[in-house]
Amino acid sequence: MRIFIAILIIIISFQANSQNYGGLSGNFQLNYQTFQEDSSINAEARKPYTSGYTNLLYNYNQFTVGARIEAYNNTIPGFSEYEGYGISNKFIQFKNKIVDVTVGDFYDEFGSGLIFRTYFDPNLGVDNAIEGLRLKLIPVEGVYITGLIGTQRSYWEQSDVLIRAFNTDISINTLFLQSWNSYVNIGFSFVTKKEDDTNPLYVLPENVGALNGRMSVTKGNTSINLDYAYKINDPSAENNYIYKNGTGLILTANYSQKGMGISMGIKRIDNMSFRSERNAMLQDLNINYITPFTKQQAYSLATMYPYSSQPNGEMGSQIDIYYMIPKKSKLGGKYGTHITMNFSNVFNIHKTLSDDTSVLNESGTIGYNSNFLELGDAKLFQEFNFEISKKINRNLKIISTYINVVNNDKILKSQPILPNKDNEIIKANIIILESLIKLPSFKSMRNSMKTEFQYLHTKQHYGNWVMGLIEYKLSKLFFSLQDLYNYEHPEKPHYYSTSIGYNNGSNRVSITYGKQRAGLFCVGGVCREVPASNGFLISLTSSF
Repeated sequence: MRIFIAILIIIISFQANSQNYGGLSGNFQLNYQTFQEDSSINAEARKPYTSGYTNLLYNYNQFTVGARIEAYNNTIPGFSEYEGYGISNKFIQFKNKIVDVTVGDFYDEFGSGLIFRTYFDPNLGVDNAIEGLRLKLIPVEGVYITGLIGTQRSYWEQSDVLIRAFNTDISINTLFLQSWNSYVNIGFSFVTKKEDDTNPLYVLPENVGALNGRMSVTKGNTSINLDYAYKINDPSAENNYIYKNGTGLILTANYSQKGMGISMGIKRIDNMSFRSERNAMLQDLNINYITPFTKQQAYSLATMYPYSSQPNGEMGSQIDIYYMIPKKSKLGGKYGTHITMNFSNVFNIHKTLSDDTSVLNESGTIGYNSNFLELGDAKLFQEFNFEISKKINRNLKIISTYINVVNNDKILKSQPILPNKDNEIIKANIIILESLIKLPSFKSMRNSMKTEFQYLHTKQHYGNWVMGLIEYKLSKLFFSLQDLYNYEHPEKPHYYSTSIGYNNGSNRVSITYGKQRAGLFCVGGVCREVPASNGFLISLTSSF
Protein backbone atom coordinates (compact mmCIF):
# COMPACT_ATOMS: atom_id res chain seq x y z
CA MET A 1 0.00 0.00 0.00
CA ARG A 2 2.85 2.43 0.84
CA ILE A 3 4.54 1.66 -2.49
CA PHE A 4 1.27 2.32 -4.32
CA ILE A 5 0.84 5.73 -2.61
CA ALA A 6 4.47 6.66 -3.28
CA ILE A 7 4.22 5.88 -7.01
CA LEU A 8 0.92 7.78 -7.20
CA ILE A 9 2.55 10.88 -5.64
CA ILE A 10 5.49 10.69 -8.09
CA ILE A 11 3.15 10.50 -11.11
CA ILE A 12 0.97 13.39 -9.90
CA SER A 13 4.05 15.49 -9.14
CA PHE A 14 5.49 14.79 -12.59
CA GLN A 15 2.31 15.75 -14.45
CA ALA A 16 1.83 18.83 -12.26
CA ASN A 17 5.28 20.11 -13.25
CA SER A 18 4.42 19.60 -16.91
CA GLN A 19 1.20 21.63 -16.48
CA ASN A 20 -0.87 18.68 -17.76
CA TYR A 21 -3.17 17.52 -15.04
CA GLY A 22 -4.48 14.40 -16.76
CA GLY A 23 -8.05 13.21 -16.23
CA LEU A 24 -10.03 11.72 -13.37
CA SER A 25 -13.02 9.42 -13.94
CA GLY A 26 -14.92 6.80 -12.01
CA ASN A 27 -18.22 5.45 -10.81
CA PHE A 28 -19.88 4.52 -7.56
CA GLN A 29 -22.81 2.56 -6.22
CA LEU A 30 -24.52 2.81 -2.83
CA ASN A 31 -27.25 0.49 -1.50
CA TYR A 32 -29.19 0.76 1.74
CA GLN A 33 -31.65 -2.00 2.65
CA THR A 34 -33.96 -2.40 5.64
CA PHE A 35 -35.43 -5.64 6.98
CA GLN A 36 -38.56 -6.23 8.97
CA GLU A 37 -40.06 -9.45 10.21
CA ASP A 38 -42.66 -11.10 7.97
CA SER A 39 -43.79 -14.57 8.99
CA SER A 40 -45.75 -15.08 5.75
CA ILE A 41 -42.48 -15.35 3.78
CA ASN A 42 -40.14 -16.36 6.66
CA ALA A 43 -38.35 -13.02 6.57
CA GLU A 44 -36.38 -12.08 9.67
CA ALA A 45 -35.88 -8.65 11.19
CA ARG A 46 -32.28 -7.42 11.23
CA LYS A 47 -30.27 -4.23 11.21
CA PRO A 48 -30.19 -2.23 7.94
CA TYR A 49 -27.59 -3.44 5.45
CA THR A 50 -25.39 -0.87 3.73
CA SER A 51 -23.06 -1.69 0.86
CA GLY A 52 -21.25 0.35 -1.73
CA TYR A 53 -18.11 0.97 -3.72
CA THR A 54 -16.34 3.77 -5.54
CA ASN A 55 -14.01 3.20 -8.50
CA LEU A 56 -11.50 5.96 -9.25
CA LEU A 57 -9.33 6.10 -12.39
CA TYR A 58 -6.66 8.72 -12.97
CA ASN A 59 -5.18 8.87 -16.50
CA TYR A 60 -2.04 10.72 -17.44
CA ASN A 61 -0.52 10.13 -20.87
CA GLN A 62 0.27 6.39 -20.94
CA PHE A 63 -0.26 5.85 -17.21
CA THR A 64 -3.45 4.84 -15.43
CA VAL A 65 -3.80 4.69 -11.66
CA GLY A 66 -6.92 3.06 -10.22
CA ALA A 67 -8.44 2.23 -6.87
CA ARG A 68 -11.73 0.89 -5.57
CA ILE A 69 -13.04 1.64 -2.10
CA GLU A 70 -15.64 -0.79 -0.72
CA ALA A 71 -17.81 -0.76 2.40
CA TYR A 72 -20.18 -3.33 3.89
CA ASN A 73 -22.06 -2.83 7.14
CA ASN A 74 -24.45 -5.34 8.81
CA THR A 75 -24.03 -7.79 5.95
CA ILE A 76 -26.76 -10.31 5.13
CA PRO A 77 -26.19 -14.11 5.04
CA GLY A 78 -23.99 -15.03 2.12
CA PHE A 79 -22.03 -11.76 2.29
CA SER A 80 -20.89 -11.88 5.93
CA GLU A 81 -17.20 -12.30 5.00
CA TYR A 82 -17.27 -8.83 3.40
CA GLU A 83 -18.14 -7.01 6.64
CA GLY A 84 -15.90 -3.92 6.91
CA TYR A 85 -14.46 -1.28 4.61
CA GLY A 86 -11.22 -0.42 2.87
CA ILE A 87 -9.36 -0.18 -0.43
CA SER A 88 -10.00 -3.53 -2.07
CA ASN A 89 -8.52 -2.90 -5.50
CA LYS A 90 -5.58 -0.75 -6.53
CA PHE A 91 -3.30 -0.75 -9.54
CA ILE A 92 -0.87 1.22 -11.67
CA GLN A 93 -0.79 0.58 -15.41
CA PHE A 94 1.51 1.69 -18.20
CA LYS A 95 0.35 1.06 -21.77
CA ASN A 96 1.56 1.85 -25.27
CA LYS A 97 1.19 0.11 -28.63
CA ILE A 98 3.61 -2.70 -27.71
CA VAL A 99 3.70 -3.05 -23.92
CA ASP A 100 0.98 -3.09 -21.26
CA VAL A 101 2.25 -3.46 -17.68
CA THR A 102 0.01 -3.57 -14.61
CA VAL A 103 1.17 -3.69 -10.99
CA GLY A 104 -1.48 -4.27 -8.33
CA ASP A 105 -4.95 -5.79 -8.72
CA PHE A 106 -6.30 -6.75 -12.13
CA TYR A 107 -8.89 -8.84 -13.97
CA ASP A 108 -8.40 -10.93 -17.09
CA GLU A 109 -9.80 -13.84 -19.07
CA PHE A 110 -8.17 -16.42 -21.35
CA GLY A 111 -10.48 -17.66 -24.11
CA SER A 112 -13.89 -18.58 -22.70
CA GLY A 113 -12.44 -18.82 -19.18
CA LEU A 114 -12.11 -22.62 -18.98
CA ILE A 115 -8.86 -22.35 -17.05
CA PHE A 116 -8.68 -18.64 -16.18
CA ARG A 117 -11.16 -15.83 -15.60
CA THR A 118 -11.20 -13.15 -12.90
CA TYR A 119 -13.98 -10.60 -12.58
CA PHE A 120 -15.97 -8.39 -10.20
CA ASP A 121 -19.74 -8.72 -9.67
CA PRO A 122 -20.89 -6.90 -6.52
CA ASN A 123 -24.45 -8.26 -6.81
CA LEU A 124 -23.17 -11.84 -6.60
CA GLY A 125 -20.43 -11.01 -4.12
CA VAL A 126 -17.77 -12.25 -6.54
CA ASP A 127 -14.33 -10.67 -6.69
CA ASN A 128 -11.47 -13.03 -7.54
CA ALA A 129 -8.97 -10.40 -8.70
CA ILE A 130 -5.28 -11.23 -8.92
CA GLU A 131 -2.85 -9.01 -7.02
CA GLY A 132 0.60 -9.04 -8.52
CA LEU A 133 2.22 -8.28 -11.88
CA ARG A 134 0.75 -8.61 -15.38
CA LEU A 135 2.67 -8.04 -18.61
CA LYS A 136 1.00 -7.87 -22.05
CA LEU A 137 3.06 -7.72 -25.24
CA ILE A 138 2.39 -7.30 -28.95
CA PRO A 139 5.82 -8.26 -30.37
CA VAL A 140 4.44 -8.23 -33.93
CA GLU A 141 1.02 -7.33 -35.26
CA GLY A 142 -1.26 -10.37 -34.85
CA VAL A 143 0.51 -11.89 -31.82
CA TYR A 144 -0.81 -11.04 -28.35
CA ILE A 145 0.99 -12.37 -25.27
CA THR A 146 0.00 -12.15 -21.60
CA GLY A 147 2.00 -13.28 -18.58
CA LEU A 148 1.03 -12.79 -14.95
CA ILE A 149 1.94 -13.78 -11.42
CA GLY A 150 0.20 -13.07 -8.15
CA THR A 151 -2.25 -14.16 -5.48
CA GLN A 152 -6.03 -14.10 -5.47
CA ARG A 153 -8.36 -11.96 -3.41
CA SER A 154 -10.19 -13.77 -0.62
CA TYR A 155 -12.70 -11.21 0.73
CA TRP A 156 -10.52 -8.70 2.66
CA GLU A 157 -7.42 -10.89 2.58
CA GLN A 158 -5.15 -12.41 -0.05
CA SER A 159 -4.76 -16.14 -0.54
CA ASP A 160 -1.26 -17.50 0.16
CA VAL A 161 -1.39 -19.59 -3.03
CA LEU A 162 0.74 -18.28 -5.89
CA ILE A 163 -0.83 -18.24 -9.37
CA ARG A 164 1.24 -18.03 -12.53
CA ALA A 165 -0.29 -17.85 -15.98
CA PHE A 166 0.66 -17.43 -19.62
CA ASN A 167 -1.57 -16.80 -22.63
CA THR A 168 -1.04 -16.13 -26.30
CA ASP A 169 -3.53 -15.35 -29.05
CA ILE A 170 -2.46 -15.42 -32.69
CA SER A 171 -4.24 -14.08 -35.76
CA ILE A 172 -3.08 -16.33 -38.61
CA ASN A 173 -4.43 -13.92 -41.23
CA THR A 174 -2.54 -10.94 -39.87
CA LEU A 175 0.71 -12.91 -39.74
CA PHE A 176 0.65 -14.98 -42.92
CA LEU A 177 -2.57 -14.97 -44.94
CA GLN A 178 -3.86 -11.44 -45.25
CA SER A 179 -5.40 -12.15 -48.66
CA TRP A 180 -7.56 -15.02 -47.33
CA ASN A 181 -11.31 -14.58 -47.27
CA SER A 182 -11.37 -16.75 -44.12
CA TYR A 183 -10.21 -15.67 -40.68
CA VAL A 184 -8.33 -18.07 -38.41
CA ASN A 185 -7.34 -17.35 -34.82
CA ILE A 186 -5.63 -19.71 -32.40
CA GLY A 187 -4.87 -19.42 -28.70
CA PHE A 188 -2.94 -21.25 -26.01
CA SER A 189 -2.95 -20.82 -22.21
CA PHE A 190 -1.12 -22.36 -19.27
CA VAL A 191 -2.03 -21.68 -15.62
CA THR A 192 -0.47 -23.10 -12.45
CA LYS A 193 -1.12 -22.71 -8.74
CA LYS A 194 1.32 -23.57 -5.94
CA GLU A 195 -0.24 -24.57 -2.62
CA ASP A 196 1.53 -26.23 0.31
CA ASP A 197 0.45 -29.75 1.30
CA THR A 198 -0.61 -29.73 4.96
CA ASN A 199 -3.06 -32.64 4.75
CA PRO A 200 -2.25 -35.37 7.33
CA LEU A 201 -4.10 -38.10 5.39
CA TYR A 202 -3.22 -37.70 1.71
CA VAL A 203 -0.15 -36.73 -0.31
CA LEU A 204 -1.49 -33.80 -2.31
CA PRO A 205 0.09 -32.16 -5.39
CA GLU A 206 1.57 -28.80 -4.44
CA ASN A 207 1.80 -27.63 -8.06
CA VAL A 208 -1.33 -27.99 -10.17
CA GLY A 209 -1.29 -26.98 -13.81
CA ALA A 210 -3.95 -26.54 -16.49
CA LEU A 211 -3.61 -26.24 -20.27
CA ASN A 212 -6.01 -24.67 -22.74
CA GLY A 213 -6.01 -24.63 -26.55
CA ARG A 214 -8.44 -22.69 -28.76
CA MET A 215 -9.19 -22.17 -32.42
CA SER A 216 -11.79 -20.11 -34.27
CA VAL A 217 -12.46 -20.09 -38.02
CA THR A 218 -14.73 -17.56 -39.71
CA LYS A 219 -15.71 -17.58 -43.37
CA GLY A 220 -18.46 -15.39 -44.70
CA ASN A 221 -21.54 -15.79 -42.51
CA THR A 222 -20.26 -18.89 -40.70
CA SER A 223 -17.92 -19.31 -37.74
CA ILE A 224 -16.73 -22.32 -35.73
CA ASN A 225 -15.02 -22.12 -32.32
CA LEU A 226 -13.24 -24.90 -30.43
CA ASP A 227 -12.03 -24.57 -26.83
CA TYR A 228 -10.36 -27.47 -24.99
CA ALA A 229 -8.82 -27.60 -21.50
CA TYR A 230 -6.87 -30.20 -19.52
CA LYS A 231 -6.04 -30.01 -15.81
CA ILE A 232 -3.82 -32.42 -13.88
CA ASN A 233 -5.14 -34.15 -10.75
CA ASP A 234 -6.32 -31.60 -8.23
CA PRO A 235 -7.83 -33.25 -5.11
CA SER A 236 -10.10 -30.76 -3.37
CA ALA A 237 -13.09 -30.39 -1.09
CA GLU A 238 -15.35 -29.92 -4.12
CA ASN A 239 -14.44 -33.24 -5.78
CA ASN A 240 -14.08 -35.22 -2.50
CA TYR A 241 -10.27 -35.38 -2.81
CA ILE A 242 -10.04 -37.64 -5.84
CA TYR A 243 -6.94 -37.74 -8.07
CA LYS A 244 -8.60 -37.79 -11.48
CA ASN A 245 -7.39 -35.37 -14.15
CA GLY A 246 -9.90 -32.82 -15.43
CA THR A 247 -11.00 -32.00 -18.98
CA GLY A 248 -13.27 -29.44 -20.60
CA LEU A 249 -14.52 -29.05 -24.17
CA ILE A 250 -16.68 -26.32 -25.70
CA LEU A 251 -17.57 -26.38 -29.41
CA THR A 252 -19.80 -23.70 -30.96
CA ALA A 253 -20.91 -22.81 -34.49
CA ASN A 254 -22.72 -19.71 -35.74
CA TYR A 255 -24.42 -18.74 -38.97
CA SER A 256 -26.09 -15.43 -39.75
CA GLN A 257 -27.61 -13.58 -42.66
CA LYS A 258 -30.08 -10.73 -42.98
CA GLY A 259 -33.17 -11.63 -40.98
CA MET A 260 -31.88 -14.96 -39.67
CA GLY A 261 -29.27 -16.34 -37.29
CA ILE A 262 -28.43 -19.77 -35.87
CA SER A 263 -26.06 -20.55 -33.02
CA MET A 264 -25.29 -24.08 -31.77
CA GLY A 265 -22.96 -25.45 -29.14
CA ILE A 266 -21.97 -28.51 -27.15
CA LYS A 267 -19.83 -28.83 -24.05
CA ARG A 268 -18.40 -31.51 -21.79
CA ILE A 269 -16.96 -30.75 -18.38
CA ASP A 270 -15.25 -33.41 -16.24
CA ASN A 271 -13.69 -32.58 -12.85
CA MET A 272 -12.80 -29.00 -13.83
CA SER A 273 -13.17 -27.19 -10.52
CA PHE A 274 -10.05 -25.00 -10.31
CA ARG A 275 -9.53 -22.86 -7.21
CA SER A 276 -6.62 -21.16 -5.50
CA GLU A 277 -7.20 -23.15 -2.31
CA ARG A 278 -8.32 -26.79 -2.36
CA ASN A 279 -10.67 -26.32 0.61
CA ALA A 280 -12.58 -23.41 -0.96
CA MET A 281 -16.24 -23.88 -1.91
CA LEU A 282 -19.20 -22.04 -3.49
CA GLN A 283 -18.11 -18.65 -4.97
CA ASP A 284 -14.74 -18.57 -3.23
CA LEU A 285 -11.38 -18.39 -5.03
CA ASN A 286 -12.42 -19.69 -8.45
CA ILE A 287 -9.59 -19.40 -10.95
CA ASN A 288 -11.69 -20.53 -13.91
CA TYR A 289 -15.23 -20.03 -15.19
CA ILE A 290 -17.57 -22.56 -16.80
CA THR A 291 -20.20 -21.09 -19.09
CA PRO A 292 -23.67 -22.50 -18.27
CA PHE A 293 -24.88 -23.03 -21.89
CA THR A 294 -28.41 -22.02 -20.93
CA LYS A 295 -30.42 -18.89 -21.77
CA GLN A 296 -29.83 -15.97 -19.43
CA GLN A 297 -33.36 -15.12 -18.29
CA ALA A 298 -34.59 -11.68 -17.24
CA TYR A 299 -38.26 -12.33 -16.40
CA SER A 300 -39.02 -12.95 -12.70
CA LEU A 301 -40.75 -16.33 -12.98
CA ALA A 302 -38.31 -17.53 -15.65
CA THR A 303 -35.51 -17.22 -13.07
CA MET A 304 -37.39 -19.29 -10.50
CA TYR A 305 -35.53 -22.54 -11.26
CA PRO A 306 -32.11 -21.55 -12.68
CA TYR A 307 -29.20 -23.77 -13.61
CA SER A 308 -25.74 -23.41 -12.09
CA SER A 309 -22.70 -24.90 -13.83
CA GLN A 310 -21.52 -28.28 -12.50
CA PRO A 311 -17.69 -28.42 -12.61
CA ASN A 312 -17.60 -32.03 -11.34
CA GLY A 313 -19.34 -33.31 -14.46
CA GLU A 314 -21.83 -32.15 -17.09
CA MET A 315 -22.55 -32.61 -20.81
CA GLY A 316 -24.74 -30.02 -22.44
CA SER A 317 -25.96 -28.63 -25.74
CA GLN A 318 -27.72 -25.47 -26.84
CA ILE A 319 -29.27 -24.07 -30.01
CA ASP A 320 -30.50 -20.53 -30.64
CA ILE A 321 -32.50 -19.60 -33.73
CA TYR A 322 -33.52 -16.08 -34.68
CA TYR A 323 -35.76 -15.28 -37.64
CA MET A 324 -37.53 -12.16 -38.82
CA ILE A 325 -40.66 -12.58 -40.90
CA PRO A 326 -40.23 -9.89 -43.58
CA LYS A 327 -42.00 -6.57 -43.37
CA LYS A 328 -45.20 -6.11 -45.38
CA SER A 329 -45.73 -9.88 -45.71
CA LYS A 330 -48.96 -11.55 -44.60
CA LEU A 331 -47.41 -12.87 -41.38
CA GLY A 332 -44.87 -10.12 -40.89
CA GLY A 333 -47.27 -7.21 -41.17
CA LYS A 334 -46.15 -3.64 -41.65
CA TYR A 335 -43.17 -3.82 -39.28
CA GLY A 336 -42.16 -7.49 -39.51
CA THR A 337 -42.29 -10.14 -36.79
CA HIS A 338 -39.30 -11.38 -34.78
CA ILE A 339 -39.21 -15.04 -33.70
CA THR A 340 -36.56 -16.53 -31.41
CA MET A 341 -36.24 -20.10 -30.23
CA ASN A 342 -33.79 -21.54 -27.72
CA PHE A 343 -33.34 -25.12 -26.56
CA SER A 344 -30.76 -26.35 -24.07
CA ASN A 345 -30.23 -29.47 -22.03
CA VAL A 346 -27.58 -30.70 -19.61
CA PHE A 347 -26.85 -34.26 -18.42
CA ASN A 348 -24.40 -35.59 -15.91
CA ILE A 349 -21.44 -37.55 -17.30
CA HIS A 350 -21.20 -41.33 -17.40
CA LYS A 351 -19.10 -42.68 -14.53
CA THR A 352 -17.89 -46.21 -13.74
CA LEU A 353 -15.74 -47.57 -10.92
CA SER A 354 -12.01 -47.27 -11.43
CA ASP A 355 -9.68 -50.13 -10.51
CA ASP A 356 -8.78 -48.61 -7.14
CA THR A 357 -12.31 -47.73 -5.97
CA SER A 358 -15.17 -49.55 -4.31
CA VAL A 359 -17.57 -46.57 -4.65
CA LEU A 360 -17.73 -43.64 -7.06
CA ASN A 361 -15.73 -40.54 -6.04
CA GLU A 362 -13.96 -42.41 -3.24
CA SER A 363 -11.50 -40.07 -1.49
CA GLY A 364 -7.81 -40.74 -2.05
CA THR A 365 -8.34 -42.62 -5.34
CA ILE A 366 -8.74 -41.84 -9.03
CA GLY A 367 -12.44 -41.59 -8.22
CA TYR A 368 -13.99 -43.01 -11.40
CA ASN A 369 -13.56 -43.70 -15.09
CA SER A 370 -15.61 -41.88 -17.70
CA ASN A 371 -16.25 -42.46 -21.40
CA PHE A 372 -15.71 -39.12 -23.08
CA LEU A 373 -18.59 -39.51 -25.56
CA GLU A 374 -21.18 -41.15 -23.29
CA LEU A 375 -23.96 -39.24 -21.55
CA GLY A 376 -24.77 -39.90 -17.93
CA ASP A 377 -28.02 -41.51 -16.86
CA ALA A 378 -29.54 -38.33 -15.31
CA LYS A 379 -30.80 -35.20 -16.97
CA LEU A 380 -29.80 -32.20 -14.86
CA PHE A 381 -31.61 -29.44 -16.69
CA GLN A 382 -33.62 -28.78 -19.82
CA GLU A 383 -35.22 -25.61 -21.12
CA PHE A 384 -37.19 -24.64 -24.22
CA ASN A 385 -37.88 -20.96 -24.99
CA PHE A 386 -40.08 -19.64 -27.79
CA GLU A 387 -40.62 -15.89 -28.21
CA ILE A 388 -42.60 -13.81 -30.71
CA SER A 389 -42.02 -10.06 -30.78
CA LYS A 390 -44.27 -7.93 -32.95
CA LYS A 391 -44.72 -4.20 -33.40
CA ILE A 392 -48.43 -3.63 -33.85
CA ASN A 393 -48.18 0.06 -34.71
CA ARG A 394 -45.94 3.04 -34.02
CA ASN A 395 -46.96 3.07 -30.35
CA LEU A 396 -47.46 -0.58 -29.38
CA LYS A 397 -45.13 -3.58 -29.28
CA ILE A 398 -46.11 -7.02 -27.96
CA ILE A 399 -43.72 -9.75 -26.78
CA SER A 400 -45.11 -13.19 -25.98
CA THR A 401 -42.98 -16.03 -24.56
CA TYR A 402 -43.44 -19.69 -23.73
CA ILE A 403 -40.88 -21.53 -21.57
CA ASN A 404 -40.73 -25.17 -20.56
CA VAL A 405 -38.27 -26.03 -17.76
CA VAL A 406 -37.08 -29.32 -16.26
CA ASN A 407 -34.83 -28.89 -13.21
CA ASN A 408 -33.45 -32.03 -11.54
CA ASP A 409 -33.31 -30.70 -8.00
CA LYS A 410 -32.60 -34.21 -6.69
CA ILE A 411 -29.06 -33.68 -7.95
CA LEU A 412 -28.71 -29.91 -8.23
CA LYS A 413 -30.25 -29.27 -4.78
CA SER A 414 -30.68 -25.62 -5.67
CA GLN A 415 -34.05 -25.05 -3.98
CA PRO A 416 -34.93 -24.86 -0.27
CA ILE A 417 -36.26 -28.19 1.01
CA LEU A 418 -39.92 -28.07 1.95
CA PRO A 419 -41.10 -29.56 5.28
CA ASN A 420 -41.51 -33.35 5.12
CA LYS A 421 -40.50 -33.36 1.47
CA ASP A 422 -37.33 -34.35 -0.41
CA ASN A 423 -35.75 -32.57 -3.38
CA GLU A 424 -37.52 -33.55 -6.59
CA ILE A 425 -37.46 -33.16 -10.35
CA ILE A 426 -39.26 -29.88 -11.03
CA LYS A 427 -41.21 -29.51 -14.28
CA ALA A 428 -42.67 -26.10 -15.08
CA ASN A 429 -44.44 -24.31 -17.92
CA ILE A 430 -44.21 -20.52 -18.07
CA ILE A 431 -46.23 -18.09 -20.18
CA ILE A 432 -45.27 -14.41 -20.42
CA LEU A 433 -47.01 -11.54 -22.14
CA GLU A 434 -45.28 -8.15 -22.28
CA SER A 435 -46.42 -4.91 -23.86
CA LEU A 436 -44.41 -1.74 -24.58
CA ILE A 437 -46.59 1.31 -25.11
CA LYS A 438 -45.60 4.81 -26.25
CA LEU A 439 -47.98 7.35 -24.81
CA PRO A 440 -48.58 10.93 -26.01
CA SER A 441 -45.86 13.34 -24.90
CA PHE A 442 -46.57 15.35 -21.78
CA LYS A 443 -45.20 18.90 -21.92
CA SER A 444 -42.54 17.79 -24.44
CA MET A 445 -41.50 14.90 -22.17
CA ARG A 446 -41.48 11.33 -23.54
CA ASN A 447 -44.16 9.18 -21.97
CA SER A 448 -44.26 5.35 -22.03
CA MET A 449 -45.57 2.34 -20.18
CA LYS A 450 -44.63 -1.33 -19.90
CA THR A 451 -46.81 -4.15 -18.64
CA GLU A 452 -46.02 -7.79 -17.89
CA PHE A 453 -48.17 -10.77 -17.08
CA GLN A 454 -46.43 -14.02 -16.14
CA TYR A 455 -47.83 -17.42 -15.23
CA LEU A 456 -45.86 -20.43 -13.97
CA HIS A 457 -47.50 -23.85 -13.71
CA THR A 458 -45.89 -26.76 -11.85
CA LYS A 459 -47.09 -29.68 -9.76
CA GLN A 460 -43.84 -29.70 -7.77
CA HIS A 461 -42.16 -27.49 -5.18
CA TYR A 462 -44.30 -24.44 -4.30
CA GLY A 463 -46.92 -25.00 -6.99
CA ASN A 464 -48.32 -22.34 -9.33
CA TRP A 465 -47.40 -18.66 -9.51
CA VAL A 466 -48.77 -15.56 -11.22
CA MET A 467 -47.01 -12.24 -11.62
CA GLY A 468 -48.13 -8.83 -12.79
CA LEU A 469 -46.09 -5.69 -13.42
CA ILE A 470 -46.79 -2.18 -14.65
CA GLU A 471 -44.02 0.37 -15.21
CA TYR A 472 -44.57 3.98 -16.18
CA LYS A 473 -41.88 6.35 -17.49
CA LEU A 474 -42.17 10.09 -17.85
CA SER A 475 -38.93 11.37 -19.35
CA LYS A 476 -36.32 10.75 -16.62
CA LEU A 477 -38.78 9.61 -13.94
CA PHE A 478 -40.08 6.05 -13.59
CA PHE A 479 -42.56 4.24 -11.36
CA SER A 480 -43.35 0.52 -11.15
CA LEU A 481 -45.67 -1.79 -9.26
CA GLN A 482 -45.51 -5.58 -9.28
CA ASP A 483 -46.74 -8.62 -7.40
CA LEU A 484 -45.66 -12.27 -7.43
CA TYR A 485 -48.39 -14.47 -5.99
CA ASN A 486 -47.76 -18.11 -5.07
CA TYR A 487 -51.42 -19.06 -4.81
CA GLU A 488 -50.90 -22.82 -4.33
CA HIS A 489 -48.49 -22.43 -1.41
CA PRO A 490 -50.06 -23.24 1.99
CA GLU A 491 -49.37 -19.65 3.12
CA LYS A 492 -50.40 -18.15 -0.25
CA PRO A 493 -47.71 -15.42 -0.03
CA HIS A 494 -47.71 -12.22 -2.08
CA TYR A 495 -44.30 -10.81 -3.02
CA TYR A 496 -45.33 -7.27 -3.92
CA SER A 497 -43.02 -4.34 -4.51
CA THR A 498 -43.24 -0.78 -5.70
CA SER A 499 -40.41 1.38 -7.02
CA ILE A 500 -39.85 4.98 -7.93
CA GLY A 501 -36.71 6.43 -9.41
CA TYR A 502 -34.93 9.02 -11.50
CA ASN A 503 -32.46 8.59 -14.40
CA ASN A 504 -30.27 11.39 -15.69
CA GLY A 505 -27.54 10.26 -18.06
CA SER A 506 -25.20 8.00 -16.11
CA ASN A 507 -26.85 8.86 -12.79
CA ARG A 508 -29.68 6.82 -11.29
CA VAL A 509 -31.46 6.79 -7.94
CA SER A 510 -34.29 4.43 -7.00
CA ILE A 511 -36.35 3.58 -3.93
CA THR A 512 -38.10 0.22 -3.66
CA TYR A 513 -40.40 -1.11 -0.98
CA GLY A 514 -41.61 -4.68 -0.95
CA LYS A 515 -40.90 -8.35 -0.43
CA GLN A 516 -38.18 -10.58 -1.86
CA ARG A 517 -38.52 -14.36 -1.92
CA ALA A 518 -35.73 -16.60 -0.68
CA GLY A 519 -33.86 -18.48 -3.38
CA LEU A 520 -30.98 -18.41 -5.81
CA PHE A 521 -29.80 -15.28 -7.57
CA CYS A 522 -27.81 -16.34 -10.65
CA VAL A 523 -25.74 -14.58 -13.30
CA GLY A 524 -24.03 -16.60 -16.02
CA GLY A 525 -24.32 -19.91 -14.20
CA VAL A 526 -22.85 -18.53 -10.96
CA CYS A 527 -25.41 -18.47 -8.15
CA ARG A 528 -25.71 -17.17 -4.63
CA GLU A 529 -28.52 -17.90 -2.18
CA VAL A 530 -30.36 -14.84 -0.85
CA PRO A 531 -32.70 -14.76 2.16
CA ALA A 532 -36.34 -13.67 2.14
CA SER A 533 -36.78 -10.00 3.00
CA ASN A 534 -39.39 -7.31 3.53
CA GLY A 535 -38.38 -3.65 3.60
CA PHE A 536 -36.95 -0.69 1.74
CA LEU A 537 -34.08 -0.71 -0.76
CA ILE A 538 -32.48 2.59 -1.73
CA SER A 539 -29.96 2.44 -4.56
CA LEU A 540 -27.76 5.15 -6.05
CA THR A 541 -25.38 4.72 -8.99
CA SER A 542 -23.35 7.32 -10.85
CA SER A 543 -20.47 7.66 -13.31
CA PHE A 544 -18.27 10.68 -13.88
